[in-house]
Amino acid sequence: MNIRNMNIIGAGRPIRYLLEGILYKFTQHSNDIKELKALANGKPLLVIGNGPSLNKTLLDDFKDIMSIGMNKINLLFPRVEWRPSIIISSNRHVIKQNQDFYRNTDIPVFLCWQSRWFIKARNRGKMKYFLALNRRKFSKDVSVGVSRGATITYNALEFAYYMNANPVILFGVDHSFANKGPGHKLIVSKSDDIDHFDPSYFGTGLKWNLPDLVESEQGYLRAKYAFESDKRIIYDATIGGKLNIFKKIDLDQARELCRI
Repeated sequence: MNIRNMNIIGAGRPIRYLLEGILYKFTQHSNDIKELKALANGKPLLVIGNGPSLNKTLLDDFKDIMSIGMNKINLLFPRVEWRPSIIISSNRHVIKQNQDFYRNTDIPVFLCWQSRWFIKARNRGKMKYFLALNRRKFSKDVSVGVSRGATITYNALEFAYYMNANPVILFGVDHSFANKGPGHKLIVSKSDDIDHFDPSYFGTGLKWNLPDLVESEQGYLRAKYAFESDKRIIYDATIGGKLNIFKKIDLDQARELCRI
Protein backbone atom coordinates (compact mmCIF):
# COMPACT_ATOMS: atom_id res chain seq x y z
CA MET A 1 0.00 0.00 0.00
CA ASN A 2 1.48 3.38 -0.99
CA ILE A 3 1.53 6.54 1.12
CA ARG A 4 -1.26 8.16 -0.89
CA ASN A 5 -3.63 5.25 -0.21
CA MET A 6 -2.66 5.24 3.47
CA ASN A 7 -3.47 8.95 3.71
CA ILE A 8 -6.88 8.38 2.11
CA ILE A 9 -7.66 5.60 4.59
CA GLY A 10 -6.48 7.75 7.51
CA ALA A 11 -8.58 10.69 6.38
CA GLY A 12 -11.66 8.50 6.20
CA ARG A 13 -11.24 7.00 9.67
CA PRO A 14 -13.16 9.71 11.62
CA ILE A 15 -16.12 9.35 9.23
CA ARG A 16 -16.13 5.56 9.59
CA TYR A 17 -16.02 5.79 13.39
CA LEU A 18 -18.87 8.31 13.34
CA LEU A 19 -21.06 6.13 11.14
CA GLU A 20 -20.32 2.99 13.12
CA GLY A 21 -21.13 4.84 16.35
CA ILE A 22 -24.51 5.90 14.98
CA LEU A 23 -25.33 2.36 13.85
CA TYR A 24 -24.28 0.97 17.25
CA LYS A 25 -26.77 3.22 19.05
CA PHE A 26 -29.61 1.44 17.27
CA THR A 27 -28.64 -1.93 18.78
CA GLN A 28 -29.14 -3.51 22.20
CA HIS A 29 -25.45 -4.19 22.70
CA SER A 30 -24.86 -1.23 25.00
CA ASN A 31 -27.52 -2.66 27.32
CA ASP A 32 -25.74 -6.05 27.28
CA ILE A 33 -22.61 -4.33 28.56
CA LYS A 34 -24.52 -2.40 31.21
CA GLU A 35 -25.24 -5.73 32.89
CA LEU A 36 -21.55 -5.77 33.83
CA LYS A 37 -21.71 -2.43 35.65
CA ALA A 38 -20.07 -2.73 39.10
CA LEU A 39 -20.36 -6.53 38.85
CA ALA A 40 -17.08 -7.04 40.72
CA ASN A 41 -18.38 -4.81 43.54
CA GLY A 42 -14.95 -3.77 44.80
CA LYS A 43 -13.56 -7.32 44.81
CA PRO A 44 -10.46 -8.73 43.07
CA LEU A 45 -10.60 -9.44 39.35
CA LEU A 46 -8.03 -11.13 37.14
CA VAL A 47 -7.08 -9.97 33.64
CA ILE A 48 -5.60 -12.96 31.85
CA GLY A 49 -3.17 -12.31 29.02
CA ASN A 50 -2.00 -14.78 26.39
CA GLY A 51 1.75 -14.90 26.90
CA PRO A 52 3.83 -18.10 27.22
CA SER A 53 4.12 -17.53 30.99
CA LEU A 54 0.49 -18.61 31.26
CA ASN A 55 1.76 -22.18 30.93
CA LYS A 56 3.54 -21.72 34.28
CA THR A 57 0.61 -20.02 36.01
CA LEU A 58 -1.59 -22.18 38.23
CA LEU A 59 -4.87 -20.65 37.09
CA ASP A 60 -6.88 -23.43 38.69
CA ASP A 61 -5.95 -21.92 42.07
CA PHE A 62 -7.97 -18.87 41.00
CA LYS A 63 -10.92 -20.59 39.33
CA ASP A 64 -13.42 -19.03 41.76
CA ILE A 65 -12.16 -15.46 41.19
CA MET A 66 -13.86 -13.21 38.65
CA SER A 67 -11.72 -12.82 35.55
CA ILE A 68 -11.51 -11.45 32.02
CA GLY A 69 -10.03 -13.58 29.24
CA MET A 70 -9.01 -12.27 25.86
CA ASN A 71 -8.83 -13.34 22.23
CA LYS A 72 -8.04 -17.08 21.91
CA ILE A 73 -7.89 -17.84 25.64
CA ASN A 74 -10.09 -20.87 24.87
CA LEU A 75 -7.03 -22.72 23.54
CA LEU A 76 -6.03 -23.11 27.19
CA PHE A 77 -9.29 -24.77 28.24
CA PRO A 78 -8.33 -28.41 27.51
CA ARG A 79 -5.55 -28.08 30.09
CA VAL A 80 -7.29 -26.27 32.98
CA GLU A 81 -10.54 -26.24 34.91
CA TRP A 82 -10.41 -22.43 35.19
CA ARG A 83 -12.73 -20.43 32.96
CA PRO A 84 -12.98 -16.64 32.56
CA SER A 85 -16.12 -14.78 33.59
CA ILE A 86 -16.16 -12.97 30.24
CA ILE A 87 -14.05 -12.90 27.07
CA ILE A 88 -13.34 -9.83 24.95
CA SER A 89 -11.70 -9.50 21.53
CA SER A 90 -11.20 -6.66 19.08
CA ASN A 91 -8.67 -7.69 16.42
CA ARG A 92 -10.42 -8.61 13.18
CA HIS A 93 -8.00 -11.45 12.38
CA VAL A 94 -8.46 -13.04 15.80
CA ILE A 95 -12.24 -12.69 15.57
CA LYS A 96 -12.33 -14.18 12.08
CA GLN A 97 -10.15 -17.11 13.15
CA ASN A 98 -11.92 -17.80 16.46
CA GLN A 99 -15.54 -16.93 15.64
CA ASP A 100 -16.90 -20.47 15.79
CA PHE A 101 -15.84 -20.74 19.44
CA TYR A 102 -17.34 -17.33 20.21
CA ARG A 103 -20.61 -18.41 18.64
CA ASN A 104 -20.92 -21.66 20.60
CA THR A 105 -19.51 -20.94 24.05
CA ASP A 106 -21.68 -20.34 27.12
CA ILE A 107 -19.15 -17.78 28.40
CA PRO A 108 -20.30 -14.20 27.70
CA VAL A 109 -18.19 -12.88 24.79
CA PHE A 110 -17.95 -9.23 23.75
CA LEU A 111 -16.45 -8.42 20.36
CA CYS A 112 -15.52 -5.18 18.64
CA TRP A 113 -18.53 -3.82 16.76
CA GLN A 114 -16.39 -2.62 13.86
CA SER A 115 -15.05 -6.15 13.34
CA ARG A 116 -18.47 -7.74 12.87
CA TRP A 117 -18.00 -7.70 9.09
CA PHE A 118 -15.33 -10.39 9.50
CA ILE A 119 -17.83 -12.76 11.13
CA LYS A 120 -19.86 -15.19 9.06
CA ALA A 121 -23.22 -13.65 8.17
CA ARG A 122 -25.13 -16.44 9.93
CA ASN A 123 -23.26 -15.72 13.20
CA ARG A 124 -23.04 -11.94 13.02
CA GLY A 125 -26.38 -11.17 14.66
CA LYS A 126 -25.84 -13.67 17.47
CA MET A 127 -22.84 -11.94 19.04
CA LYS A 128 -22.49 -9.23 21.69
CA TYR A 129 -20.46 -6.17 20.78
CA PHE A 130 -18.66 -3.19 22.26
CA LEU A 131 -17.92 0.00 20.31
CA ALA A 132 -14.32 1.02 19.58
CA LEU A 133 -13.84 4.78 19.88
CA ASN A 134 -11.33 6.82 17.89
CA ARG A 135 -9.52 8.10 20.98
CA ARG A 136 -6.84 7.06 23.45
CA LYS A 137 -8.26 8.51 26.68
CA PHE A 138 -9.03 5.74 29.18
CA SER A 139 -12.72 4.84 28.96
CA LYS A 140 -14.47 4.56 32.32
CA ASP A 141 -17.79 3.61 30.71
CA VAL A 142 -17.38 0.75 28.24
CA SER A 143 -21.10 0.77 27.52
CA VAL A 144 -20.32 3.94 25.56
CA GLY A 145 -17.16 2.50 24.04
CA VAL A 146 -13.54 1.46 24.54
CA SER A 147 -10.45 3.41 23.54
CA ARG A 148 -7.36 2.76 21.43
CA GLY A 149 -4.40 1.36 23.34
CA ALA A 150 -2.54 -0.96 20.93
CA THR A 151 -3.50 -4.03 22.97
CA ILE A 152 -6.73 -5.76 23.97
CA THR A 153 -5.35 -5.83 27.53
CA TYR A 154 -5.91 -2.08 27.68
CA ASN A 155 -9.58 -2.64 26.84
CA ALA A 156 -9.77 -5.42 29.43
CA LEU A 157 -8.59 -2.93 32.04
CA GLU A 158 -11.34 -0.56 30.91
CA PHE A 159 -13.86 -3.37 31.39
CA ALA A 160 -12.36 -4.14 34.82
CA TYR A 161 -12.71 -0.49 35.82
CA TYR A 162 -16.35 -0.43 34.68
CA MET A 163 -16.98 -3.59 36.69
CA ASN A 164 -15.62 -1.79 39.80
CA ALA A 165 -12.84 -4.32 40.40
CA ASN A 166 -10.26 -3.72 43.11
CA PRO A 167 -7.58 -4.86 42.90
CA VAL A 168 -7.02 -5.99 39.33
CA ILE A 169 -4.32 -8.65 38.93
CA LEU A 170 -2.60 -9.33 35.61
CA PHE A 171 -1.47 -12.83 34.63
CA GLY A 172 0.16 -13.83 31.36
CA VAL A 173 0.97 -10.29 30.18
CA ASP A 174 4.57 -11.11 29.19
CA HIS A 175 5.11 -7.88 27.22
CA SER A 176 7.90 -9.58 25.28
CA PHE A 177 7.84 -11.02 21.77
CA ALA A 178 10.36 -12.99 19.71
CA ASN A 179 8.80 -11.69 16.48
CA LYS A 180 10.12 -8.19 15.85
CA GLY A 181 9.01 -5.46 13.46
CA PRO A 182 6.96 -2.26 13.16
CA GLY A 183 4.01 -2.12 15.53
CA HIS A 184 0.68 -3.29 14.02
CA LYS A 185 2.42 -4.69 10.91
CA LEU A 186 0.39 -7.55 9.47
CA ILE A 187 2.40 -10.75 9.08
CA VAL A 188 1.67 -14.38 8.25
CA SER A 189 3.19 -16.95 10.61
CA LYS A 190 5.64 -19.36 9.03
CA SER A 191 5.98 -21.67 12.03
CA ASP A 192 4.47 -22.59 15.39
CA ASP A 193 3.71 -19.64 17.66
CA ILE A 194 6.26 -19.05 20.42
CA ASP A 195 4.90 -15.65 21.46
CA HIS A 196 1.69 -17.01 23.00
CA PHE A 197 0.79 -19.84 25.36
CA ASP A 198 -0.17 -22.27 22.60
CA PRO A 199 1.83 -23.06 19.43
CA SER A 200 -1.37 -22.98 17.37
CA TYR A 201 -2.41 -19.53 18.66
CA PHE A 202 -1.00 -17.85 15.56
CA GLY A 203 0.37 -21.00 13.98
CA THR A 204 1.65 -21.55 10.46
CA GLY A 205 -0.35 -19.67 7.85
CA LEU A 206 -2.31 -17.48 10.28
CA LYS A 207 -2.35 -13.69 10.01
CA TRP A 208 -1.64 -11.47 13.00
CA ASN A 209 -0.46 -7.96 13.80
CA LEU A 210 2.89 -7.38 15.46
CA PRO A 211 2.64 -5.68 18.87
CA ASP A 212 3.42 -2.05 19.54
CA LEU A 213 5.01 -2.24 22.99
CA VAL A 214 5.62 1.51 23.28
CA GLU A 215 2.01 2.44 22.55
CA SER A 216 0.88 -0.39 24.82
CA GLU A 217 2.90 1.05 27.71
CA GLN A 218 1.35 4.47 27.13
CA GLY A 219 -2.07 2.87 27.46
CA TYR A 220 -1.08 1.00 30.59
CA LEU A 221 0.06 4.26 32.17
CA ARG A 222 -3.33 5.82 31.43
CA ALA A 223 -5.03 2.80 33.00
CA LYS A 224 -2.81 2.97 36.08
CA TYR A 225 -3.60 6.66 36.57
CA ALA A 226 -7.36 6.06 36.17
CA PHE A 227 -7.37 3.30 38.78
CA GLU A 228 -5.16 5.17 41.23
CA SER A 229 -7.25 8.32 40.86
CA ASP A 230 -10.17 6.21 42.06
CA LYS A 231 -8.08 4.74 44.92
CA ARG A 232 -7.89 1.39 43.19
CA ILE A 233 -4.82 -0.57 42.09
CA ILE A 234 -3.53 -2.85 39.34
CA TYR A 235 -0.97 -5.54 40.22
CA ASP A 236 1.15 -7.56 37.79
CA ALA A 237 1.59 -11.23 38.75
CA THR A 238 2.93 -12.30 35.35
CA ILE A 239 5.72 -14.85 35.84
CA GLY A 240 8.87 -13.34 34.33
CA GLY A 241 6.93 -10.53 32.68
CA LYS A 242 8.84 -7.61 31.15
CA LEU A 243 6.18 -4.96 31.79
CA ASN A 244 7.33 -2.44 34.41
CA ILE A 245 4.27 -0.22 34.75
CA PHE A 246 2.38 -1.92 37.59
CA LYS A 247 3.52 -3.15 40.99
CA LYS A 248 4.93 -6.66 40.73
CA ILE A 249 3.63 -9.47 42.94
CA ASP A 250 4.14 -13.23 42.95
CA LEU A 251 1.50 -15.96 42.89
CA ASP A 252 1.47 -16.32 46.68
CA GLN A 253 0.77 -12.60 47.05
CA ALA A 254 -1.94 -12.87 44.40
CA ARG A 255 -3.52 -15.71 46.34
CA GLU A 256 -3.42 -13.62 49.51
CA LEU A 257 -5.06 -10.66 47.75
CA CYS A 258 -7.76 -13.00 46.51
CA ARG A 259 -7.95 -14.63 49.97
CA ILE A 260 -7.32 -18.09 48.57
